[in-house]
Amino acid sequence: MKKVKIPTSLKISTPIIIVTIILLLATSFYSGFTWSKLKNISPKSTLTATATFEAKKSQKPELQFFVMSFCPYGNQMESTLRPIFDLLKDKVNITPHYIFNKVTDLDTTCKNSSGDPTQCAAYVQNKYFTTIAECQKTITQNLSLCKDENNYIKSQDGTMYSSLHGRQEANEDVREICAWNQTTDKTQWWNFIGAVNQNCTAQNADSCWEDQAKSAGLDTTQITECFNKEGINLIEKEIALTNQYNVSASPTLFINDVAFPPESAEIQNGTLKIGDKIATQNQFSTPNVIKTALCASFQKTPTECKTVLNDTTGAAPAAGGCGN
Repeated sequence: MKKVKIPTSLKISTPIIIVTIILLLATSFYSGFTWSKLKNISPKSTLTATATFEAKKSQKPELQFFVMSFCPYGNQMESTLRPIFDLLKDKVNITPHYIFNKVTDLDTTCKNSSGDPTQCAAYVQNKYFTTIAECQKTITQNLSLCKDENNYIKSQDGTMYSSLHGRQEANEDVREICAWNQTTDKTQWWNFIGAVNQNCTAQNADSCWEDQAKSAGLDTTQITECFNKEGINLIEKEIALTNQYNVSASPTLFINDVAFPPESAEIQNGTLKIGDKIATQNQFSTPNVIKTALCASFQKTPTECKTVLNDTTGAAPAAGGCGN
């Protein structure tokens, strides 16, 4: 298998590592994110909504979703959005975006993000670590990795970039952006990321992605050329968007620039009114409910919106998301 060489101007990073266990315990915008079996939402529901999705109408609604290529919650969202794309095709724009970190002061960033060794007693008390020695060792390792400049995308002006789950996730984020920009048949892109999600990991993506792209019918030479020549500019554009929309967690969704679900729905046992229908919190991230919100954003609703999508199958993961 041909292995892509990364030029020195595009060294991709291990993330700015925060104490691993703390990261895994973090919750995100999708605090109610579950994958229980979908129950059809009904206009005749006796539930009282705690929030309303205020749809902004357009002829061709746009759904923007912000993820990291190996965030499991982001991958699950991609699986959720795939049948919506298959149903509505070019009647809507469903556009991926990726979350990166930008580092201008490495020493300060690493000190703030690697953990505080003076707090190890508290970390142990809160069961993040079993012993103070283990805590101190982990923080020392995190700090060392964080300060290694070879673990970052590095621009010519010295600015460094990273992605939460490591060097190869950042690689894959850029490749997936390149693939999206280069293909007019977005089905190929969805097939590509589906294959990557199924067959690759944040530990082997650099040696795994190429076969997945070829199987989806993508030009791997073009993706590599885009990666090498356009990587920094593409990352800067993504950072500008995440700042514009105040995004910090994967997955985060906007439909015609309206957050979905709205933050006001993210309370315990929250319910959401979408048009004349009401969805419960455990349905917010299911295909049929997101489709309902997207269809509510049309000026003229297409007939496809009458289709009821099947729920995503499989075991339900823990609620949460990947956050910076």
